[in-house]
Amino acid sequence: MGFSTSGSAAILFVGALVCLSTVYPVMETANERVTEAGEARDDRALAQANTAMNLTDVSYNASTGTLVVNVTNTGSTTLSVAGTDLLVDGSYASGATTRVGGDPGRTIWVPGEQLQFELTGVTAEPGRVKLVTENGIAETEVL
Repeated sequence: MGFSTSGSAAILFVGALVCLSTVYPVMETANERVTEAGEARDDRALAQANTAMNLTDVSYNASTGTLVVNVTNTGSTTLSVAGTDLLVDGSYASGATTRVGGDPGRTIWVPGEQLQFELTGVTAEPGRVKLVTENGIAETEVL
């Protein structure tokens, strides 16, 4: 084996090392991201499986145009008040006053507590009320 063969083999070996030293960190970062995404998906699925609610009372006062919806968190997941949406007859109801356990300043809704939505300016008695939590669990009441 001559010098030219040994030299070209050394150049190829160094090139392979440089290539591997570049590819390995990229592959490791990609693997970490895939693993983290899988863990986040599993956490969301667990929170969704542990979420449940019960619409306990829906009342409409025609003289004041006020709709009051009471719902109880019957699951084991703590929910966000801002992440819980109210739909009235299929339309998103914005501007509703919320209270958790009678306190309008609360931002979370723990298991066993009642959340109340009070919506004013409702011109007619709704036919359907739907609540949707931040992780997609919904409860519908047909009036």
